[in-house]
Amino acid sequence: MRACLRTVFLAVLFLANFGGGAFAQTYPVGKIAFSGTDLSQGELLAFTGLRAGQVTRDQMQAAATQLTDTGLFADARFTLDGETLTFELKASPAVVAVRYDNFPWWDDKTLNAAVVAKVPLFHGAIYPGGPMRDQVKGALTSLLVAKDVRGSVITTAPVGDANGEQVGIAYRIESPRVVVGAFHIEGYSGVWTGPLQEIEKAAMGQAFAGAAREKLADAVRAVYGRQGFIDVTMTEPAWGTPLLVNGEIAVPVRMSIQSEGGQYHVSAMHLNGDVLMTQEQFAQQAKLHAGDVANQELWAQVREMVTAPYKTHGYLDAKIDATPVLDRAAHTVDYTIAVQPGPVYRMGKLTLENLSAAQKAELMPYWLLKPGDVFNPELIPQSVNGYHRMRAADLQSIRGGFAAKWTENQDAHTVDVVVTFDAPKN
Repeated sequence: MRACLRTVFLAVLFLANFGGGAFAQTYPVGKIAFSGTDLSQGELLAFTGLRAGQVTRDQMQAAATQLTDTGLFADARFTLDGETLTFELKASPAVVAVRYDNFPWWDDKTLNAAVVAKVPLFHGAIYPGGPMRDQVKGALTSLLVAKDVRGSVITTAPVGDANGEQVGIAYRIESPRVVVGAFHIEGYSGVWTGPLQEIEKAAMGQAFAGAAREKLADAVRAVYGRQGFIDVTMTEPAWGTPLLVNGEIAVPVRMSIQSEGGQYHVSAMHLNGDVLMTQEQFAQQAKLHAGDVANQELWAQVREMVTAPYKTHGYLDAKIDATPVLDRAAHTVDYTIAVQPGPVYRMGKLTLENLSAAQKAELMPYWLLKPGDVFNPELIPQSVNGYHRMRAADLQSIRGGFAAKWTENQDAHTVDVVVTFDAPKN
């Protein structure tokens, strides 16, 4: 996301008793108020340092500057009406949420509260280009020192959404390394000893991150799922007290199997809706059939087999419903995949960044997505690769890599593509 922070300081509008004159002149202020923000009046007042009484214009302007310098506000205007000084604040659209990647002593809620207590006006979001970025890093560093972790290196990285827009900023302990020190699974029957102990062994020394809990749980669930034990229930992996071991932060992890359930078999496989294959093709290509053990890994492959063609045939709005229906009494599962393809999207405008007019002319004969063609994102890298493969090396002026982004027009059902090539090296 292109962050744009605009700071505007208007000439102070004095509705009463506030004309020209020297900036050192003081004005009686009986009340100070802040509008346009959810932050409390008390914390804003404490942050600016203003107090009721005699206040100079310089002090008012300094408070406005102090507020916009945080990056939380794109605009700060102040007015003096009688004895009421009001700051009208406008929130910055470039503020993003803070996330914590690998701070195992705290859950996110507790850690956020600890940072809030140390960084004025911080409530879980910052402007990435402002001073709060380093202030949060400093607060996290001091929290680590309290845990006897000294000399830590904390880095930040943008968090993007599916469209590549920045929606967050993640803080991560880069040094010392944070790893899974030990992983213990409890409560399982002996038949699962081998594969579950392999997971325990493989987990040791792996990088510990925010997604570690889900990855470990998924690995355990997959062991049961491959054998059709769909109803297995377990506790979430829980962190123990981290320890400093051989220069690393080692985090012990423990979870428990509550119920293994029973083994399920496939009762039927159905393919419904406007799909891109016949029932016969589906039956031939599917790796799961009626009577088979309900292998969840194979079920995932079947879903991917059905959905993959839609990505290359312009069905960007395709909706896939693949909900299994369990018969818990008979321990069978009925798998049905229903498809609603939606409209076909076609190629719209193509923009090539960091290429000269001559280079664009050089590439276009190999470009496979013409305006109006059914949109297939796989043709973008194929076009560039075709240029390199089919054009003589001594006639190529386009070097390096590229990145592609596209934007859907849901009214016109077109897709505009921007391909940004690596900037030429000097």
